[in-house]
Amino acid sequence: MKKALKIIGKVLLGFLILDIMIVLIMFVYGRIMLSKEDKLLESYPGQLVEVHGHNMNVFVEGEGTHTLVFLAPSGDTSPAITFKPLYSKLSDGYRVAVVEKFGYGMSDIVDTERDYETMVDECRTALEKAGVDAPYILCPYSKSGIDTLIWAQRYPDEVEAIVSIDMAFPEHFDKMGIDTKDLKTTTTVMGIARATGIIRLFVPDSEFSPLHTKEDIALERALVCRKFGNHIINYDEIVTLPDACELIKSDPFPDKPMLLFLTNGVTEMDTETWQEIAHSYADDLEVKTFTAFDCTHYEIIDKESEQMAQDIKEFIDEIGD
Repeated sequence: MKKALKIIGKVLLGFLILDIMIVLIMFVYGRIMLSKEDKLLESYPGQLVEVHGHNMNVFVEGEGTHTLVFLAPSGDTSPAITFKPLYSKLSDGYRVAVVEKFGYGMSDIVDTERDYETMVDECRTALEKAGVDAPYILCPYSKSGIDTLIWAQRYPDEVEAIVSIDMAFPEHFDKMGIDTKDLKTTTTVMGIARATGIIRLFVPDSEFSPLHTKEDIALERALVCRKFGNHIINYDEIVTLPDACELIKSDPFPDKPMLLFLTNGVTEMDTETWQEIAHSYADDLEVKTFTAFDCTHYEIIDKESEQMAQDIKEFIDEIGD
């Protein structure tokens, strides 16, 4: 019996040593790659502007009478690249901008208030400092619909129209619920994966959009290994969602022209309910257009950017100069 226990102990010790060696190898490799990628990230699209003592990245391209401002979905580590298949089809006739909130893309990770009114004001300041003047056609994707509705309610003169890229409305979160109890644990685990370099094992090229170039993918990977699951995008913004949803419900829905791109929704909700919620908010608007695509919530830009760009151009022609 004692002999068997000794053998089991040696085997377990061997596995432990092997695990430690793998972590050490990944840590050293990760640090080498981070150093190499620092140079690579100098070519990341956008410009850093100072917002309340920290750096926020704003990408701007094109010229035109109308300005489209793209706002990223939750957890997106490289918004200026995520939206590229879409804004590249629009920047020949309009001014386009991608605002990377703190915690996203090349913007700083900060330890400041992450309530949605604060985040909206930070985006407004960043655009102003980047020389991008209102009014804007806000183009929110997914959770940034919450930012957009607060923006339109608080500063209606700055919002010309809204292009919803399958944006989330407060009722979506009411139906799905917002479970925050395990977020701290998840955020800690993600932080360990980044710090040890193990995150690199989970970001093959196949994880990225097939519409992006090899250079784009290299930049995305570099940011995933630095920003994925950080406390802002994985915790701070989530725990303040309920208050933001109640804030939106306390004021009238913004009466702005809306183009709504809809998908089959997210796995937590059936397609019919997902789309019905969007209709319930926007059906009474004087100017609104719905386009439904047969794809998932996360596929829309990769699969439908061509049609989306065409619909956006027709929508802008409709609302006029």
